[in-house]
Amino acid sequence: MRASLAHLTRRTSARPAAPALLSAVLLAAALIAGCGGGRRTASTQAAAKPSATARPAAMTTTPTASAPATPALIPPPGAPAREVRVPVLTYHRVAPVSAVGQLDLKVDPANFAAELAALHAGGYHTIHQWQLFDALYKGAPLPAKPIVISVDDGYVDDVRTILPDLERWHMVATFFVITGRMTEPGFLSAGQIRELDRAGMDVGDHTAHHVDLRLLTPSELATETAGSRRVLEAVLGHPVYYFAYPFGTYNGEVVSAVHAAGFTVAYTTAGGITESTTSPLTMPRIHVGRSETPSGLISLLGGA
Repeated sequence: MRASLAHLTRRTSARPAAPALLSAVLLAAALIAGCGGGRRTASTQAAAKPSATARPAAMTTTPTASAPATPALIPPPGAPAREVRVPVLTYHRVAPVSAVGQLDLKVDPANFAAELAALHAGGYHTIHQWQLFDALYKGAPLPAKPIVISVDDGYVDDVRTILPDLERWHMVATFFVITGRMTEPGFLSAGQIRELDRAGMDVGDHTAHHVDLRLLTPSELATETAGSRRVLEAVLGHPVYYFAYPFGTYNGEVVSAVHAAGFTVAYTTAGGITESTTSPLTMPRIHVGRSETPSGLISLLGGA
């Protein structure tokens, strides 16, 4: 959950704990050594998909593309300016809504399932980050009505609720995880993060400790960006190129640190449905909150 703005502006709370990051690095290394990492093979992907008989009766197959084992999302030199109309939806938690907390960051599981069904019925096709990247930098074609589903923060909802619903409709999503919380209750473990990756989902970085990056020293900023990326890459066993700013906040120094860390795609919380090569590190998204309805979500997309 997001902390209050007043809490975030206290400098002492914004400083990341170096021992926590070191522990995360050591944990990631141990898990990789013991369990192995990396994206699954094509044959494993095919075996893991739901069978045709498990599909809902009214469902038609949603075309999806098979990504390379480790797609390198590095902008080519001299790439022309190009933009594509691809809405990027943002979720945080899919869990029963309680009477406390930041309620608009939770979506009821039944409503989330109904929203995916509405997207499918409306002819929308979820795409991978590499597909969006190729459309932007290489002019590659996209399926009809392309959208990206993104999920922030890395709660266990991602594997318990969201992943099964995505697999039911043969959809993909990008999960932005907080690497410093892999050992905290309620958040994804390193093994669960790999589970998402091996299920064919995209996994991106959401910093080590989810703090307002504008408040940090250069050293702290490097820990939250480049340091967090190293931890996540150790868990997954392959490069990570996409990033989401905590709270959507950034400034010039933060964007420069994200670029220096090696990320080539980064998302804000600013609204919009057009992604562009002129601002690849400040991509807009559409927040999907508690009160959104399936029909309202389709209207929000405006036939994109």
